Amino acid sequence: MDRSDFKPNKKVKFFLAKLFENGGAESVVTALSFLDMAFVLSRGGKVIAVNDRFTDLIGYSHEELFGEDVLNLVDTKDRDNLQKKLSTNCGDSYSLDLLTKSRTTRHVSITPCLFSYRGNIYRLAGFVDNTDTINLKNSQIHHLHNISKALIRAIEVRDPYTIGHMSRTAQLSVTIAEHLGLSKASISAIQMGASLHDVGKSAIPIEILVKPTTLEPHEWVFIKKHPEIGHKMLFDIGLEKISTDIVLLHHECWDGSGYPFGLSRNEIPLEALVVHTADSLEAIAGIRPYRKAYSFDEAIQIMQSCHQKYHPDVLDSCSQLVRSGMFCGKEFTPGINTFTEL
Repeated sequence: MDRSDFKPNKKVKFFLAKLFENGGAESVVTALSFLDMAFVLSRGGKVIAVNDRFTDLIGYSHEELFGEDVLNLVDTKDRDNLQKKLSTNCGDSYSLDLLTKSRTTRHVSITPCLFSYRGNIYRLAGFVDNTDTINLKNSQIHHLHNISKALIRAIEVRDPYTIGHMSRTAQLSVTIAEHLGLSKASISAIQMGASLHDVGKSAIPIEILVKPTTLEPHEWVFIKKHPEIGHKMLFDIGLEKISTDIVLLHHECWDGSGYPFGLSRNEIPLEALVVHTADSLEAIAGIRPYRKAYSFDEAIQIMQSCHQKYHPDVLDSCSQLVRSGMFCGKEFTPGINTFTEL
């Protein structure tokens, strides 16, 4: 039997009941060598058996754990959710934070299996400690955020007219994504991708970026390269794929009129369409060397006049946020970051 076999089906429940009958709860946690860490709970949520690996993880002895209410072994933020799972005999896998004897937390995933013996319900829980993996991932995310800040500053030092543009676009994008009810994973990807969406402009000649008049066609060729340049810069540094896709596709339009590939509608990830809308709003409401800044109200009116370029739900959400006052304030001015930098 391996981990993949540990599922709450009839055969497993019967096997566990036989183990319990022959050797009690201790035999259940010691006989299943494929379980790294495990304990058995009574119907009331009391610990009645643990294996040695679990005591090593949590720092309590077998004697200290016997009869302990399992809720006292988890972080307070997870107790209500665990109580619901215990009261409904939930057999689905889940994650929570265990509290060790030294009051540190361990991030674990749990696979429970309910079985019965002589009319009593018992719960076997197998544990996998994900703490080191999660800490490494968080460290990598922190490192990537620091890289993104350095890249953002490098871009904005070159182009004084877009100081704060990427961080403001990121804030607008996150607010729109939250208003749309997108998942935490999507919002996190949007935050990172939007924060770096113009990183490819570091390769664009500065005289084009700050030109005080309308760009010539050959100059637009340079500008339109920045999404692909940015994507190449970020491709292998460990970012989530959707974040790098945002950098690559943030100028693609709902109607297919964007660049670099002329994608349309569902060919474009929703996350990229959110950033595209926020980027447009921020760009129109910001001072540029060739025109004045507009207010948010004016900017959204301009965007609605060419509404076919934007995902209708995303543009509607952006419009609602402007009308509600969530996006408000004076026109952006050079050197002033209207939004808190992410």
